[in-house]
Amino acid sequence: MTGIRAFQREDIPQVVELFGTAFIEGGKSVPSGLDTYFERVFFENPLNEADLPSFVYLDGSGSIVGFVGVQPRRLLLRGHRLRAAVATKLMVAPAARGSVAAARLLSRAFAGPQDVLLSDLSNDAGRRIWEGLGGVTVLPFSLQWQRPIRPARHTLSWLHAHGVPGVITGGLRPLGSIADAVAARLGTGRSRDALAAYSTDDLPLDVLATQLGALCADRALRPEYDERSLRWLLTVAQRNEPDRVLRRRLVRDPRGEIVGWFIYYLGPGAESEVIHLLARRGAAEAVFDALLADAWSGGTVMLSGRLEPKMVKEMSARHCYFRHIGHWALAHSKQPDVLHALLNGNAFLSRLEGEW
Repeated sequence: MTGIRAFQREDIPQVVELFGTAFIEGGKSVPSGLDTYFERVFFENPLNEADLPSFVYLDGSGSIVGFVGVQPRRLLLRGHRLRAAVATKLMVAPAARGSVAAARLLSRAFAGPQDVLLSDLSNDAGRRIWEGLGGVTVLPFSLQWQRPIRPARHTLSWLHAHGVPGVITGGLRPLGSIADAVAARLGTGRSRDALAAYSTDDLPLDVLATQLGALCADRALRPEYDERSLRWLLTVAQRNEPDRVLRRRLVRDPRGEIVGWFIYYLGPGAESEVIHLLARRGAAEAVFDALLADAWSGGTVMLSGRLEPKMVKEMSARHCYFRHIGHWALAHSKQPDVLHALLNGNAFLSRLEGEW
C-alpha cells in the first residue's frame, strides 16, 4: 500500500538503486561504496535517535520510490540545547515525480520532534517544495566565497579547460609561477609582520569540542560537539574525499591563547575546500590570514568555502569574491528565535552541520 515508513537497513539496496535512477544520467553506474555510505551516515551516527529516522516512500506494490534522509545534530541557542536535524538526499523515482511523494516525504520530516530542520545542498525544485511547506531560505549560508591563492596558475587552468591548447598553457606555466610568487609576496606583505606573532598548530578534537563555546560567544546559535560525534563527522568527511587530506589547524595569538581554527580539504595543485572556519571576535583577520598562508604552503591554487557572515569584511579586504553556485541553505523551525538567528547571520554553522 502507498505510504511512508521509517528507513531500515534492509532498504539500503533499493535506496541505492533509487539514487541511480534519480541522480545518475547517461547510463553511468552507481558509485561503488554507495551502500556503505548509506550504512555509515544513516545507521552509524552516534547522535542517532529512534524518533528521528529517515523515511522511504512506497508505491502501491510496496516498492521504494522515494527517500529523504534525516541526520540528527545538536545546536545551542543562547546556551539552551536544541534538537536539530539535517534533511538530505531527498529523491523520487522518475516515474513518481508527478506525484506528491517528495512533498509528503519532506512534510513528514518537518513533522518530526526536532526544534530545527536544516538543509544546505538543495536545488531549485527542493527549495520550492521546502518553502511551500512553510520553510525558509537562509541566504547568508547560501553563498560561497572563493579566493585565488595562485591566480596565474588558476587562470592558465581556466584557459586550458576552455579550449586553449596545453602546449600554450604549459609553456606559460613557469612565468605563471613567478607571477604567483610575486603576487603572494605583495599580497601578504602588509600582514606578514602581524601574522608572525601568531602561531599555527594541529587542532586536537578535544580542543575543538571544549573551546567552541568561547570562540562563538558572539553568536546566538552554534553547534554543540563532543569528541565522539566530532570523530565520527570528520571520519565521514575524510572517507567522502579520500584523495584529499583533511587538514585541521589551530591559531594562537602572541600570548598563546586560542583565537580560532580552520579545517579544510587540502588539494595541492588544485582547489582546496574549507569546511569549518571560526575566529574569536576581533581575530578574524589573523585567522583568515593564517588560513591563506597555510593554503599557499600546501600548494593550493584556489581556496573556497561557504560564506561565514562574521568574516565578510575581512574576506572582502583580501580579494575574495562571493557567488551563488546553485545550492540553497534552507531551514524550518517553529521557534522564531532560531529563524531570526539564521536569517540575520547571528549563527555559526559549518559544513559539519550540513548534508554533504
